[in-house]
Amino acid sequence: MRKICLSLLLIIVQISAHAEDTIEDGRYWLTLNHDYHLNDQWRINLHLQPRWRNEGSAFDQIIYRPSLYYKVNPSLSLGAGYGFILTHLPSGGNTHEHRIWEDVIYQTNLTEQIKFLSRSRLEQRALEGQSDVAHRFRQTVRFSMPTHIINGLSAVFYDEYFINTNNTSWGVHRGFDQNRAFIGVNYQLNPHANMDVGYLNQYVNRPNVDAENHVLAITVNTQF
Repeated sequence: MRKICLSLLLIIVQISAHAEDTIEDGRYWLTLNHDYHLNDQWRINLHLQPRWRNEGSAFDQIIYRPSLYYKVNPSLSLGAGYGFILTHLPSGGNTHEHRIWEDVIYQTNLTEQIKFLSRSRLEQRALEGQSDVAHRFRQTVRFSMPTHIINGLSAVFYDEYFINTNNTSWGVHRGFDQNRAFIGVNYQLNPHANMDVGYLNQYVNRPNVDAENHVLAITVNTQF
């Protein structure tokens, strides 16, 4: 636990060091996330996420990610999937990105109250019209605990750190790419559905002026 807290502190310090000159924006992200269990070990995940920028007045992206996961044991799962990302450019026109990615997910109870999840992801990203492939590593840590205010309501915090491992001709630069920090709540709607609602801070490293996006993030999770 101490190592985790120190790692999160280092992430926050690094973001603060970069945050002197940034372009800020308000955004909205809606995520629909569904798990279909084939049996006790295999599940299919379907992920759909539309995003809006310019304080929600303009469409930004839509992301579709189907994937397959295998439960090694109650704590460890391995997965792989495909991602299609359509981005509407502020200057007009769209870009189409295709991703293949691999996941390692570890989850456990740190205490009787605190749940912990770690997700390590490798991505291979290809942009239509470009020949080279970008490789990126993403590390997520998530903590949740019941609030004891409303039955089924939990407090949630997660942080996701992105690192590019190569350069490309289409604007990817090796090194720190972005960080996403979320704080909010999770509510258990019924035995098959729950919802995350909260604030997400997205800090994006750019060659000239960095970007900091203030995001209202809503995620609906369902499973059968």
